[in-house]
Amino acid sequence: MQITDRDYARLKRLQIWTGVLPVGLFLISHLSTNARAIAGAPAFDRGAAWINRLPGIAAFEVAAIALPMLLHVGIGVALSTTAQAALDTRGYPRPALLIAQRASGIYLVAYVMFHVWATRLSPDRLAGGRDLFALMARQLEQPVVLTWHVLGVLAAAFHFGNGLAALAGPWGLDAGPRGRALAARTGWIATVVLAVAGLAALLAFVDPAFRWLEPRTIVAR
Repeated sequence: MQITDRDYARLKRLQIWTGVLPVGLFLISHLSTNARAIAGAPAFDRGAAWINRLPGIAAFEVAAIALPMLLHVGIGVALSTTAQAALDTRGYPRPALLIAQRASGIYLVAYVMFHVWATRLSPDRLAGGRDLFALMARQLEQPVVLTWHVLGVLAAAFHFGNGLAALAGPWGLDAGPRGRALAARTGWIATVVLAVAGLAALLAFVDPAFRWLEPRTIVAR
């Protein structure tokens, strides 16, 4: 695709903002919800049920999450076919981070499609026969599925955190050297925090030992 440098900059800026704001905020919210798994199945399922009962939640998810995510991915794919993409290393301290950003993005497209299919569109869930916690716990018993989810959490955390560097770069806010350095440090902190939270939730689905906030029943002797 052939576009001018000015149009490339505009589309790149839009892609960055759709990744950081609607998609990024959803990622933080989603991992926060999943973190309720450390309090046990009842707490997690209550949280999931509360979200599902919110008025207009389906329309909100489509308008505020699905469409911005599709826009983010679509713009990224379109920009990758331009001549400017080969020279686009601005916004990242090292070119390798841009390559990693693109690779993690490609993985996340496949991961999100699988995750939605395996949870929201699961036959067990659609039939109302299994709670979400039990569904996730059963799926994560399989080592391949667990590995797939671990890589998905790490890719999502890195993609968001590393993307903050681009937000402060020439295609985002153009915040200057100090702003870029601050964004890079903030990005790495966000990556670690989100990765730890996401992995803790996954382990809570798999092993009761990681449900450290779950109420314990004390048996009288």
